[in-house]
Amino acid sequence: MHFELASDFVINDTLKPHVGDNFRVAAPGLPLHQCPDTGNAIYPKIMTTGSGNGIHEPAFFAKIVSMTGRDKPKVVYIGTPFFDREDKYESGTKSFRAIGCRIKRLMVAKECTTPSPEEMRRIIVDFPDVIVVSGGNSLFAMLRWQSIGLDLLIKEAAMKGIVLCGGSAGCGCWFDTMQTDSLKPEACKLSERVLTELSAEERLNWSFVRISCMGYLNAFCVPHIDTKGTNEVARVDIAKKMLLDAQLESGMENPIIGFGVDELAGIVYENGKVTIMSLGKRKNGIGEATCHILYVDQRREVMCIPLTPNTGEAATLEELIERAMRSVEALQSPLDLIVSEEISISHAVHRRGVSGAVDWGLIEATAPVKTPEADAPLVADQLPPLPPPPSHPHQRTPSNLLYSPAPINIERIANDITTTTFEERCATPPPPPLPPHTHQRTPSNLQYSPALHNIGRTSEDSHGINSCRNDHDKVPVGELPPPPAPSSVGLFHQGRMAAAAAVVEQHNPNLPPLFPRGDLPAIKVCNSHSI
Repeated sequence: MHFELASDFVINDTLKPHVGDNFRVAAPGLPLHQCPDTGNAIYPKIMTTGSGNGIHEPAFFAKIVSMTGRDKPKVVYIGTPFFDREDKYESGTKSFRAIGCRIKRLMVAKECTTPSPEEMRRIIVDFPDVIVVSGGNSLFAMLRWQSIGLDLLIKEAAMKGIVLCGGSAGCGCWFDTMQTDSLKPEACKLSERVLTELSAEERLNWSFVRISCMGYLNAFCVPHIDTKGTNEVARVDIAKKMLLDAQLESGMENPIIGFGVDELAGIVYENGKVTIMSLGKRKNGIGEATCHILYVDQRREVMCIPLTPNTGEAATLEELIERAMRSVEALQSPLDLIVSEEISISHAVHRRGVSGAVDWGLIEATAPVKTPEADAPLVADQLPPLPPPPSHPHQRTPSNLLYSPAPINIERIANDITTTTFEERCATPPPPPLPPHTHQRTPSNLQYSPALHNIGRTSEDSHGINSCRNDHDKVPVGELPPPPAPSSVGLFHQGRMAAAAAVVEQHNPNLPPLFPRGDLPAIKVCNSHSI
């Protein structure tokens, strides 16, 4: 299949039918191949950021250069997501030009500029030390690469150890799936001219979509997760809705994991392990830029857990997921707060990953308590033996880690992944000239279809929730219904808290009771949060 846009204005109607296409060239999260000499698994080398030109930040750029092993690496720039615009090429290669790198530019957005298959192989596989992919329209890039076999050449380059890098579209394209704004009206080559002809309402009339990508990292990528789209919808809110819908469709037994990337955060992927980098505060000045693990728990609530950046530690994606889940479970266990030697509100919030997700009074009331004799904090060994904790069916470990395939039309034909070669893909004869498009858009007849999904939260929804809470607060205590019977998990945690309280009171007889009998506190956990 050869794909090409009919004009520089055609976006929504042309791309929308391909939202469910499958663009994978690798089994998600698995090695590309085994080295025949050593038998070692070969993974791609990737350095990517949440924003389009984030790779030019000094810390990120230095990491890319060091990954190549050369002082002046040879660079291939692929600007397909930005339709091979000249100004984007200049800004996307500025740091490499500044240190004297040799740069080749691959222009494949149009058939007339696409080189021959032999020349593409020389450019992509034989020449570079690093391949740079621009930001822009991810869905268009995936379609165009697949139609000319460029996706297979990039995979071949990755198998040789060539570094892959980029931001925004050049970030999500390496993952199994990604969230993209490819259907917004200005996501075309002449975006500035399109915007001048749109009303304010038309500019907002589009929706994010979830598409499959090349499949090197097994997660649902959300670039720019700490920002809003031009439709004024928070990307994190839509990502949670997409993740929940995909999870319910595939079944809760096959966890789907989201991986959000702040604009000033970066990901290094080497030898199958991930390292998180950060440039400091987010652009809005609230919180530190980082990456986030998103998943659906057994209560069908989407959790969004920030990872700690700049530790220098490399971990597999499975290990990061397990740590994120454990951090939530730790704050849901009251004993962890009672006997912890070092606990603070900021630390607890960071572990939980949400603002206002814990009971501040509980954390302050359960600060470390030292005994007068030993002047040491209580430890778990001083408490009576406890039954084993309840098992969590959603807990993931390397031994039982399961992944669902991509969201829509995700069964890739086996030959496309294992046996189809670049030469076979290119053997397809070129298509006839494009027929006239009745839907072709020009500045004179520019029209845009309505949004795909109405999945944004409305102000009425929030107002309704607040109204219910206020009404509940006005009900007299005597008229409230009796509380439900505690679950087995709740009884287990209450028993642990009672045991801890007994030890505290034993060593501190003059202190008031740590917790009044029958009124043990409970941790308040929010459903999710917005970044």
